[in-house]
Amino acid sequence: MDGTSWARKVGAGLSRGAAVAALAVAVALPAAAPARAAGFDQVKQMGDEALSLFVSAGRGELTDEQLYAAVRRFVDVVGAAEDAVLRHLDEVGAAPWVGAAEHAILEVPSLPDLTEDTLEEFALDVTLYARQAKATFDAVSSDAVADHLGFAVYALYAVALEARVWGNLNTSTTFMPSYRTAMEAIVRRLEPRCTGPREGELDYHPSIYHMVYECTTPNGTVTLQDYQVDGVWREGPYTPETLRTTAGARTSWAIARDVLRRMENEGIRP
Repeated sequence: MDGTSWARKVGAGLSRGAAVAALAVAVALPAAAPARAAGFDQVKQMGDEALSLFVSAGRGELTDEQLYAAVRRFVDVVGAAEDAVLRHLDEVGAAPWVGAAEHAILEVPSLPDLTEDTLEEFALDVTLYARQAKATFDAVSSDAVADHLGFAVYALYAVALEARVWGNLNTSTTFMPSYRTAMEAIVRRLEPRCTGPREGELDYHPSIYHMVYECTTPNGTVTLQDYQVDGVWREGPYTPETLRTTAGARTSWAIARDVLRRMENEGIRP
């Protein structure tokens, strides 16, 4: 299939108490947390909306008018996320599918009004771009680049799912298993890896409990602490699960994990 033919059709932190308080204020983490992805919430909403439509349509809960309104709402969601998605795609490099994928994101406003044939072609093309993005994710060595690809994979699968539901195309036989496999790959590769705890610099003080963890994420090392002063928790205490959740917040690992949890909760299984 010509990956751009549909585009031509649609056209674009003294006294003892005071000393302890001073120590509490003085605590600084050994390393700052890495920068987080701009537009995270907007990109995440793309997947939320597409899955919600898939579930509602699959249960027969929507009239034609409600389905059309849901697709119009998805267009608005993609509009809010568009700059963030395009930034992630720009970070991928010169992979041959990137230009077509960017164009597909830009053409989402046309989605509600595509003819049946053009809608099918659009849905199949975006499905292809999502799978190509996943293949590139599997091949790259840099986890930072893989994180950008994770967002791209997530966004493209969301658009493909929305288009397939809108076009009444098959989603259960191969598409949803492929979508799940892609999200599982992102979670498996980019899950934060945390070490510790080790004693923090202030743990010697009788009124302070201070333990430090270091977590490796796609964007660098995140340092977190269990920090208690006079029996009051200032940060923490962390569990292995809350360490991963905090360290990996606003990465593509976080949104892919959320998709998998929603699939499980909705009974969407292989």
